[in-house]
Amino acid sequence: MRVFIEKQRFNQWWLYAIYILVLAILITAIYKNSDGFINFHSPILVLLLLIAFIPMGFILYMQLETRIDNEGISLKFLPLGFSKKSFSWKEIDECYVRKYNPFVEYGGWGIRGSSRRKVYNVSGYLGIQIVTKDKKKFLIGTQKPDAARAVLKHYQHKKLKTSEK
Repeated sequence: MRVFIEKQRFNQWWLYAIYILVLAILITAIYKNSDGFINFHSPILVLLLLIAFIPMGFILYMQLETRIDNEGISLKFLPLGFSKKSFSWKEIDECYVRKYNPFVEYGGWGIRGSSRRKVYNVSGYLGIQIVTKDKKKFLIGTQKPDAARAVLKHYQHKKLKTSEK
């Protein structure tokens, strides 16, 4: 049995640059409004620093896990429990790896779209396109397009038609 497993995180350089910039501004403001980080004259700045760590830590912790195996294709966006999705080979009409523009087609990265057209991605411009028998479209971002193509080709007998774009 062939299995494709991929785990991805948000690790774009510009994301880290934003985090560093926000933290640098807050730490500088705290330093200027204290006596060398000892006597805080503006505790609201310390609170803002703590509040900034929450979304930053959450985004850095998030992980997209994709699995293609004999049962079908499944994904989950950890730690978001509601993001689990799986497609059995019986419900897939088409499946292929394709190039896409995350901003133009979906408005960016993350979980985006509607009930008929949805994307799950963290970076890049390549994804596993799934078209279900009821014509819903799902795209799962991948950083391993060649490995994904090879496993999809291996399971092409499980679905009615497979396209390659």
